Amino acid sequence: MTDPVPRSAKSVKSRLDTIHQSDDFGKKAGNVSKVQSHFLVQSDKLDKVTRRVIAPYAQIERKGLKEDEAKEGTYLDINKFNVFLEDTVDLDSLLYETANVLKAVTNSSGVFVYIVNKINNEIVLMTQNTKNPDRHEVNIPIEEGKMAAAHVAATKEYLLIEDVQHDSRFAEGLKWVDAKVALCMPVIKPDGDCYAVLELYRSNAEPYDQNIVYTVVSVACWAGAAVHQAQARITLERSAHLNQELRALLQNYFCDLASIDTMLTDMLAVVKSFVGAMRSSFFIIDRDNVGDNLLADMWDDGWGSEKSTIPKKKIKVNLSQEQTPAGLVAKTGESLNVRDAYKDPRFSKEIDPTTGTVVRSCLVSPIIDKKGVIGVVQLTNKINAQPFDSEDEVIFQVFINYCSLIVHFYNMQQSKIYHENLNKVLAELMKLHLSPCRHDMDEIIETNAMMIPPNNFKSYDYHISEGSKEDMPGLVCYMYIETFADVHFERHNLADFALTILQCYRDNPYHNAEHAFCFTHTMYLILINNCGYFDFVETAALMLAGLCHDLDHPGYNNNFLSLCKHPLAQMYKSSILEYHHYFLAKKIIEDKNLLGMLSTADRDRILQEMKYNILCTDLAVYFQVRAQLTPLLAECSFDWADNSHRRLLKGILMTTSDLSGTCKPFGVSKAIAESVYEEFYNQGDQEREMGYTPLSMMDRRRSANQPAEQIQFLSVVVLPCLLLLQNIFPNTSQLTDNCRKTQEAWHEEIEIRGQKLWRQDDSIPNTRSRVVLKNVD
Repeated sequence: MTDPVPRSAKSVKSRLDTIHQSDDFGKKAGNVSKVQSHFLVQSDKLDKVTRRVIAPYAQIERKGLKEDEAKEGTYLDINKFNVFLEDTVDLDSLLYETANVLKAVTNSSGVFVYIVNKINNEIVLMTQNTKNPDRHEVNIPIEEGKMAAAHVAATKEYLLIEDVQHDSRFAEGLKWVDAKVALCMPVIKPDGDCYAVLELYRSNAEPYDQNIVYTVVSVACWAGAAVHQAQARITLERSAHLNQELRALLQNYFCDLASIDTMLTDMLAVVKSFVGAMRSSFFIIDRDNVGDNLLADMWDDGWGSEKSTIPKKKIKVNLSQEQTPAGLVAKTGESLNVRDAYKDPRFSKEIDPTTGTVVRSCLVSPIIDKKGVIGVVQLTNKINAQPFDSEDEVIFQVFINYCSLIVHFYNMQQSKIYHENLNKVLAELMKLHLSPCRHDMDEIIETNAMMIPPNNFKSYDYHISEGSKEDMPGLVCYMYIETFADVHFERHNLADFALTILQCYRDNPYHNAEHAFCFTHTMYLILINNCGYFDFVETAALMLAGLCHDLDHPGYNNNFLSLCKHPLAQMYKSSILEYHHYFLAKKIIEDKNLLGMLSTADRDRILQEMKYNILCTDLAVYFQVRAQLTPLLAECSFDWADNSHRRLLKGILMTTSDLSGTCKPFGVSKAIAESVYEEFYNQGDQEREMGYTPLSMMDRRRSANQPAEQIQFLSVVVLPCLLLLQNIFPNTSQLTDNCRKTQEAWHEEIEIRGQKLWRQDDSIPNTRSRVVLKNVD
């Protein structure tokens, strides 16, 4: 059997080395050498001992299982949209002028221009007065074999008729004139759609030659490309302008400068103006509804003729009761363009029951996230009585993209309101359960929150384990009154606070109420032995932070919370537990009205000081504080008047009090160390179950290394902290002396363990040695 803690191992310093190290540091107490913080040194330059000691407290990357994969804005002015919509190109007029140019170039007697209406599947004859809004339209169905222009629109191929009157394919001739020769040319866009048909004719019998045909084909191709580019430009400009205005509205909404009602009403007015619809409606699906009914909140901006901008919201509408376009889209999740609702068998009524609108045509689109339909937007009836076309669908889709943001933000607001109220309910429940036992309160109040402490209470050797843990609340009140709470604090509130805080500690092996009391007691002794250095607010903050510094500690460190993605790790990016401790401390102080007799300025300052003090108990912060304070003391430049220097000292005070369990007599110190290891081993067991390899100090299988690890921890972390404090407050030297004694005791522990171990090698004879037998005469 081998020695589990070999004395020759490099990780274990000899007793003399450790003592000499401490003595060397102590000799420089008057002029502290510059000590670089371990957290500011590259990890590859740290020795193995230091890395191992600070590992449980550093932010480290663990190897193991892979993870599973307020300026108010300007609101909308609808009038500027009307100006923009009028600033468009009249393509039909340009096409008619182009046709007249071809008429002259080709020496034709005349020309007809037909515009293709894809929705009604017909061509519309343009009159010469294209600017007359009341012109009479002549509509011809698109089909083959009856009229030449309709035939060309159907086949999308040009047609050269050399004898119109005797062509059997088109019995009606050109219908409008008595022509002898005709050339019908389709205007085809690059996407393959036929936009128009040009019909050139001659009253004489001279036929069109191939040069003329080539010219007309070329011009028609360029006209198709020009139409396509002009339409795309207009659509892009309208989309860009719509994007700009919607972003302005959303900015007001997201900055809480506009309500959901106002913002939606303005946005619906925008899209209604852009598309030219008479009515627009917005539905947000209620996912929390229980049952088969599809309920939704609906916003409706009214008819285009209505001048009111008051948002019109129905509390709830049932999209599953009637066969409506919005209800169908909500169920199927597919967009819908109804060109003629009267002829569509999917809708049973002419009047939409949800909007009260007579629906001729509508454009409806769902708002979808990864879980399905979360909303629906509907535009109803175009002002020009035409169905919604493909350009309207493009513009509408731009609006829908913004609508998804609106619905998500609206749902987030509703969730926020719900959870804010839930937090109030839970806070009331927590307040009820945090109320201390009436009998405990009565017992403290009987003594006016004062208790006679034990004889050795003002010694650093004292520990609550020497007496009764039931005395802790009374002794906490005693320490508070002695240091800061003699005036401006009600004894009843003080007792209530002390009892509540102590019962908020979990029953952990180490991070429990007993540890909080030990911390507070050490802080109390340092402060009463060094009066006058800190003012009332600083003293109160240090004492309150001492008792509250580990509130609701779960028994795991910050690294583990990050590793298992604990909710606290999602709330705070650094010093996870320390922020949680402060949050609870602040809430209990406010609930108990502990600082009610102080001025607002003092209350705020105490809470700010407490937050800093509690965050300093994170050893990751301690190493940073130590690195800043050490050169100040080494250069004798520490200035009590400098607030930043005082803050560094308060950070060292917090760390000293937190680690003061190592400065008790060895029997107490050893028991405290064993409780620390029990928590560490519990965490290591959890990490092993998760597939990670625990750190050495947290590995139950390496428990034999405890004495060596304690010596290393005292050397690397505790003694440097104590010596810094001793340099400022020499009367704290008892803490340093006790720490050295603890180091010595751990060395003796190693020696005792080594002596008690039976070594098998010592009992086995050396078979290689030669045995010499003497002859006996």
